[in-house]
Amino acid sequence: MPVPQEFKLSAGWASWLPIKSLLQIMQLFSFNKLWPISAIGLFSLTLLISLFLSLHSPPPTAAQKPRILAFTALQMRGSETRSPLFAVNATSWARRELTPNIDVSAPLVWSPNGQRLAFVGGYSDIYTVNADGSRLTKQFAEAGCKAAHFEIAWFSNSQKLVFARSCNGFTSDSPGSESLYTSDTSGIKGTKLVREWEVGGEPPKTEISSEFYLSPDGQQVAFVKDRNIYKMNADGSGMTKLTKSPGEYISGGSELFWSPDRTKIAFLFGAYPKQQIYTINADGTNLKNLTNNRNNEVYNGKLLWSPDSSRIASYYNNKPGDSSGEQQDIYLIDLNQGAARNLTQKPRNYDEISWSPDGKFIAFVAGDFNNQKLYTINADGNQLNQLAPRLKPSGIPELAWSSDSQQIAFIFNEIQGDKSNLYVINRDGSGLTKLTNDKDLNASNPVWQPQ
Repeated sequence: MPVPQEFKLSAGWASWLPIKSLLQIMQLFSFNKLWPISAIGLFSLTLLISLFLSLHSPPPTAAQKPRILAFTALQMRGSETRSPLFAVNATSWARRELTPNIDVSAPLVWSPNGQRLAFVGGYSDIYTVNADGSRLTKQFAEAGCKAAHFEIAWFSNSQKLVFARSCNGFTSDSPGSESLYTSDTSGIKGTKLVREWEVGGEPPKTEISSEFYLSPDGQQVAFVKDRNIYKMNADGSGMTKLTKSPGEYISGGSELFWSPDRTKIAFLFGAYPKQQIYTINADGTNLKNLTNNRNNEVYNGKLLWSPDSSRIASYYNNKPGDSSGEQQDIYLIDLNQGAARNLTQKPRNYDEISWSPDGKFIAFVAGDFNNQKLYTINADGNQLNQLAPRLKPSGIPELAWSSDSQQIAFIFNEIQGDKSNLYVINRDGSGLTKLTNDKDLNASNPVWQPQ
């Protein structure tokens, strides 16, 4: 009689059951006793052995991929201070130094496949390195840039980079520049200058009046030129004017904010501080005023897209003219409904808004400088939770969600000792862990490896 598929023994059965136990079973049903038994008896024997094996098998265990954080830490090396790049396992504290001889600064950007990091080294160069510290490669080096500032994005193939470099020209009579580059990190085509425009100087250059703002996938860039919003492809082609009339699109330090799905751009329009929140499709259609309130005051010019690109979080001033930010709340704007909703409903100073990747929670810090606490709140406004209450209130300048939305890494300024340390905590408030050590004077730039 054929044995049904669900009762067949696994090829790995010998590792589940001690051989001695199996032999004991077989002795109970030796062949000279089984020969008169019908086919039903043989089936029962097979079933009995299969059940015995299943009862003695250990439960399968799924290997959990370690959660890795990249960060920089200022350290004393002899008489010198260095700022190397580290990767640390958030559960075991095991760390690896990735750049022993390079000072690293933001931005740090993981490739989509989580295998490589791109970062700024020496304040003016672009490097890449594998997650294990191998293949440290300088992708770009160029001197003569005043107050260099970079944006970096990986293409979806994890092989190509696009980065924008801003050289400040507003502090000198000579102009600065806004430059866009692409880099094939496989080394085949190298790094290429796509576009460079002069800015600032005396008299000021007006070819471009903003930085380049990169789409999440690095395929496109947005910028302000001739007082209108433009976009173009990362290779310099397809330059298109999105807005139809000149205006104040980036006043008060505001930026252009791509939606995660790359289909929309959010921005603030009007003279600071009374600005309206707008969105426009990436093809220039469907310009929308989401606030439409002349008295609207959006504090600090930051707009935070939800991961599904359906909502925007921002800081609102509840007391017009309050430049200190002590009377603000976090508001959510639903793009489908066009309504703004007060999420926090407790006027105070808020900062470091961050959506969880699953879109269910928002993390933020609240309180004045050096008197801040870490919180999470459901995206529907319920269940406000303070995390790490045993840490005394202090400055929390940076935080970052893990890619599975289960943990939050944050930088905490220690009042005693004048240091900043890297901590990680579970979303529910458990498992508070300090990941830096006594050699780390100041930690910064925590970035989780994609999983």
